[in-house]
Amino acid sequence: MKNIDLNGQWDFIADLDPKYHEDKKIYQVHPYSQPKTVRRHWQKATVPGVWQKYGERYDIFEGVCWFAREFFVDVDEITFARLRFGGVNYLCDVYVNGQYAGSHEGGYTEFTLEATKHIHKGTNHIAVKVDNRATAIKWPPCLGYFNYGGIHRDVSLEFAGGPCFSDVALSAVPEKTGYELNVKASVKNCGCSRKLTMAVCCNSQSAKVPVLQDGEVEALLNLQNVQSWHPDNPALYQVSVTLSDKDEVLDTFSAQYGFKTITAENAAIKLNQRPFRFNGVCYVYDSPVSGLAMTPEQLKTDIALIKEMGANAVRCHYPMDKIFYEICDREGILVWIEPPVYCYHPDDRETGTRFSDKEWSGLAKQMICEMIDSAKNHPCAAIYGIGNECNTKNPEAQEFFASLASAARAKDPGRLVSYAALYGIVGPIADIVDVLGINSYWGWYDKVFGGKGLAPEGTAKTQIIEREPIDLSAMREMIDRVIHEGKKGLALFLTEFGADSVPGFYAAGRDLWSENYHGELLEEIFGLADEYPQIIGLFPFCFADYRDPSKTSNGYWNELNLKGAVTYSRDKKLAFEAIRKKYLGD
Repeated sequence: MKNIDLNGQWDFIADLDPKYHEDKKIYQVHPYSQPKTVRRHWQKATVPGVWQKYGERYDIFEGVCWFAREFFVDVDEITFARLRFGGVNYLCDVYVNGQYAGSHEGGYTEFTLEATKHIHKGTNHIAVKVDNRATAIKWPPCLGYFNYGGIHRDVSLEFAGGPCFSDVALSAVPEKTGYELNVKASVKNCGCSRKLTMAVCCNSQSAKVPVLQDGEVEALLNLQNVQSWHPDNPALYQVSVTLSDKDEVLDTFSAQYGFKTITAENAAIKLNQRPFRFNGVCYVYDSPVSGLAMTPEQLKTDIALIKEMGANAVRCHYPMDKIFYEICDREGILVWIEPPVYCYHPDDRETGTRFSDKEWSGLAKQMICEMIDSAKNHPCAAIYGIGNECNTKNPEAQEFFASLASAARAKDPGRLVSYAALYGIVGPIADIVDVLGINSYWGWYDKVFGGKGLAPEGTAKTQIIEREPIDLSAMREMIDRVIHEGKKGLALFLTEFGADSVPGFYAAGRDLWSENYHGELLEEIFGLADEYPQIIGLFPFCFADYRDPSKTSNGYWNELNLKGAVTYSRDKKLAFEAIRKKYLGD
């Protein structure tokens, strides 16, 4: 299959009155979607990118924008073509040569659109309408991170003039002296008269099998003496898959693949049959330079800092770009990936909720399947989340989350399924997942929203500097309750804990909002977690400060969530040292 890179300079314009332009009585088709549209007054913009970085006037713009460009195809015959988008936030409609090619909903997953009948030899035109209005967003139902808009990941056109791979999936199971590699592929345009074969090669071993008439093909390769992938030894092997018609090579697929197994049993997680402890950190990507658009250089910087703090895992709060997974493959970082199904809280007895709505549940399932499609061939992928901080006590939540877990396991049975529960609101979720995360901010929000001022208790009455007290008794009660009420033998993660700290604010009295309080609260929570053998992983929130519209301006929050172990510009806080000390012991 051939590939045309569509990254680079596009023409861009904000549609300041989309309600008017969407009136079908006025326009049968939107003028911005057509090749003949005069784009003289459109500005040039870089894709991947977010429009908040295209100019100051767009910094807080939420609405509808259009992207358009031309590209050239120098092929006479095209039997299969599709557009691949790494990520578009949030809702998009795509037009090719003035014809509607399809739409996609969901801002953080890779997707493809069939374009065979729209592409022709010569100059082609593509237009993409992007809508990031909060009123159009289903998942997430609230915005806990900044709502960037745009085509924020890679775009390409993939096409072929004959049979080609439409999907290749790798998996492996351990054998006595190695692994058995399983390669499943789907082939487009087989043709009844062709005798196609698929060849697989890895570590000097090879196998060749015929492709079935329905285009499905599977090959097994017994590999001897290959090393298991592990954070301490991220061994990668080149896997090459070739589609041929006799001696003619029609298509190829290659990947750097790592062999590992991960299982959960008896309140423990085993990586390659050995108990493993997750020293993690939560990760919300946001760059002061490029916003949501991820560059390899920025991702490498983040992963280097994450490794420096001693972490061997990250919990991503939305599906990431393939570049991120590739870096984690090489650097030995395990990844817990979540769809943006979070913070939905209907009442305990409410019915007719989004949990039971087929459109909402179908979209959540689509996001999980797309999330897994992007990560399935990466050894770093360890855990698939199915949600975060929802009211799982609602009677309609059980079926909703059970269906998501079933979809994840059917798509990729080789990884674990997890969920992150807010303040121990678990409900039936413990019987659905392999490992459960517990989110809570005891020692922080109970103080901040409980009316606690900046100065520590007692300071005003004496001249002695008294340290702000840290009381985690409520957190201990929560953990005890979850263990008592939960499924016996369920492995637990302690996730999303910590405090906000204003960068550079130090206080001998361990004042709230100081880096001192932030770091020492983490140390106290680490000590508490050590008392519970069932807690086999830690994921403090979070790696870096980031833009967060849910945080009110109160003299400390300044449009940023300040819970990062590093600042928005990636300078280390005292929280970084607290995490490093815990994970590395120095």
